[in-house]
Amino acid sequence: MTTSTNIPNSYFALVRKRFFANKVGILGLGLVVFLIFTAVFADFLSPYNPAARDSDRVFYPPQGINFFDEDYNFSLRPFAYGFIEGFDPDTFEPTMETDYSQKNYVYFFTRGWEYKFLGMNLDIHLFSTKEDSKIFFLGSDAYGRDMLSRVFKGSRVTLLFALIVVSITTVIGILVGISSGYFSGKFDMASQRITELALAFPELPLYLSLVAILPRQMDPFLVFIFMAFILSSLKWAQLSREVRGKTLSLRRLDYIKAAEALGSNDMRIIVRHLLPNVTSHVIVSVSLLIPSVILLESFFSFLGLGIQSPFVSWGLQLNSAQDLRTIGSYPWVLSPVFAILISVLGFNAFGDGLRDAIDPYATSIKK
Repeated sequence: MTTSTNIPNSYFALVRKRFFANKVGILGLGLVVFLIFTAVFADFLSPYNPAARDSDRVFYPPQGINFFDEDYNFSLRPFAYGFIEGFDPDTFEPTMETDYSQKNYVYFFTRGWEYKFLGMNLDIHLFSTKEDSKIFFLGSDAYGRDMLSRVFKGSRVTLLFALIVVSITTVIGILVGISSGYFSGKFDMASQRITELALAFPELPLYLSLVAILPRQMDPFLVFIFMAFILSSLKWAQLSREVRGKTLSLRRLDYIKAAEALGSNDMRIIVRHLLPNVTSHVIVSVSLLIPSVILLESFFSFLGLGIQSPFVSWGLQLNSAQDLRTIGSYPWVLSPVFAILISVLGFNAFGDGLRDAIDPYATSIKK
């Protein structure tokens, strides 16, 4: 009795120990936690309304934080210098020169634009400026909108989209995979032919075709939902194949045969014995699937075929950076690229750490 109770605990203890011994996995976990925190508290972290336009501050460059002024006088409150707009007669392009007479101070836990959080109307923000002054830490876009606030807001939309796609993919993949591996026979043959058909389709052309047929005047919320279902249409197949293989190996074990001999019905065997044993594999697969969904969403939104305004996603923000002149003159419009890279690297590192830690007994046996 003691042995059966301690085996699961010792297994998870070994998994936890091996994961936290993996520095890359810990780094990935930290990045994932940071991204989730940013997505949940995006409105609180955003100093300005991501949708607010300011025609007087179009394509403002990023402003650095200072504690010392030009005369080396120390200020306990951080500030950023303003800009004086000019015009270059040689290149005919607008110029920005630092205005040392204008100091925009940063205030913490200030009141600003209103937003809803858990049904409550709030206007508290982590940091912002007062009155008519603004500080653009990542610059502003073609409409004078704060890039930092839009990156924070985009994290919520992008990660929520990835979560919906992965949830649909996981549910379908587990249902088809476990059912196919457990019941076998004609059901297994039919489901595997459908799975092979889904895997045979070239993903990108199919996605582009399905997205292209969506009406251009469709409600942005419906586009968001349809995009999630479109990207889920093929992603479930690979997970289903992997879960089926795991189920087939578990199906031959003695404790499954013992449960059948004791009269347990199929649903009880699947829920109580098979599902818990494939969960660890599914978690690893899901953590590695999220980055690919984020990249696909960013790709489609960059082309103008994905998430539509007024939603704010990282890919949609990159839609305005499609010509070399804009990128050359205002390179800060590519700041969402770094958010995408951080999220992809974070989830990949986290998934790799989980995958390495999920079977610690193999290493223990070798030792």
